Amino acid sequence: MDMSRFLMGRIAAVSAAMFLGAFVFAMWRAQFDVEHEGRGAAEVVRAFELLSALQEDDIDTLDGHLAALREIAGSGRMRHLQLRVADVAGREVVSPAPPEPLSLVERAFVAMLPTEPGEGQATTWVIRRDEGVRFVATFMLNPVSEQDEAFEDTASLLVMLFGYGVLTLAAIYWALRRALAPLQPIHVAIGHYQRADYAWRVPALSMRELDAVGQSLNHMAGALDEAQNVRRTLSLKLLTLQEDERARIARELHDEFGQVLTAMRADAAWLAQQVGERPDVQAVVRGFADHCRRVHEDVRDLLRELRPQDPRVEGEAVPLRRLLEDLARSWNERPGEGARVELHLDAALDTFDDDFALALYRMTQEALTNAMRHAAATRVDVRIAVEADGTVAWSVEDDGVGLDSATRAMHRGNGLAGISERAWAHQGEIAIDAARDDAGRPGLRLVARFARPGGVSG
Repeated sequence: MDMSRFLMGRIAAVSAAMFLGAFVFAMWRAQFDVEHEGRGAAEVVRAFELLSALQEDDIDTLDGHLAALREIAGSGRMRHLQLRVADVAGREVVSPAPPEPLSLVERAFVAMLPTEPGEGQATTWVIRRDEGVRFVATFMLNPVSEQDEAFEDTASLLVMLFGYGVLTLAAIYWALRRALAPLQPIHVAIGHYQRADYAWRVPALSMRELDAVGQSLNHMAGALDEAQNVRRTLSLKLLTLQEDERARIARELHDEFGQVLTAMRADAAWLAQQVGERPDVQAVVRGFADHCRRVHEDVRDLLRELRPQDPRVEGEAVPLRRLLEDLARSWNERPGEGARVELHLDAALDTFDDDFALALYRMTQEALTNAMRHAAATRVDVRIAVEADGTVAWSVEDDGVGLDSATRAMHRGNGLAGISERAWAHQGEIAIDAARDDAGRPGLRLVARFARPGGVSG
């Protein structure tokens, strides 16, 4: 269905309904006015009949006729006319009803209208009787009645216009709400796409134009999903190549440089034996041996950082628990480090596949390096747990100085970008925030969640 046709149809139907309502209201108002005019005319006829009776009936009936005329004149039912009757002495025996007090709106309205009858708007009737009794009846136009009628007509028109406007707005709102209701699935889909959930799809929509927008969004989401999968695959391949290159460098260092260092240390030991009677040369040989030892230890540390597994063993499964324990121990035993690393590891760690296990190790390695070198932390807690639904929760929390901005920290080369990239490559979501409410030392908490990564049992 076209949106334009839908809106025009709804607006036409609503307009027809409102026109019918206005017509019914106008007919009711006309009937109301006709009834009031009829009652007013009947009262005028009755007043003339009573005035005629004042002239022709017996004198004993005059008081009754005058009382009836007072009731008519005081009720104001004659509409448009006022009646005043005076006797031969000029005393007013029948008086018109006093005007009722007007509201502020009515006074403002009446101020724009004539309030006094003009010349020729009063008619006098002299009533003579044979007994000599005479009355003077005066009929005058009633401006208050005319003003009331004009005010009621104007107020009715304004109320009708106001009601028509309100109903029109309500009808347009209803029609637009019905027409734009299919935008809700589009809005929901855009929210998913903002969160990089490109698997969400917009269902078929009833409006042709909106359905075209939804299909375009689905096509875009499919392209983005495919691009994201390709990028994630490339990222995993890049990380794998990184690890392979680290392993190759570790093997070469171990096989080539390690053997040369071992031989140099052996030569230094032999030289120390040969120059036992030369103290000056012996001191140089001992210094040379110490240098060889320190270089050997540095190479061993570098090998452990490049490849936590034994570089001599090909195809070895990644023993994540042992690697993390060795990593924590190396930091805890390092001279000059004031921070204590605590591990809280799930029993299912050794069920992870190699790529995912190695990713968790590298993330933990980067996080601990940051905490030790930049955060001035005194305690670092590492947690890895497998939840009931198979989700793996990884977190590293310290009590250090924290970060001024996680976004800026990503670009300062302190490892957070690498941690985030590894988490994303394994379809995880990472959050970076303060560990506690402390302006001086808020600490830092890194949390990543992985939904059923490959190789996790259960």
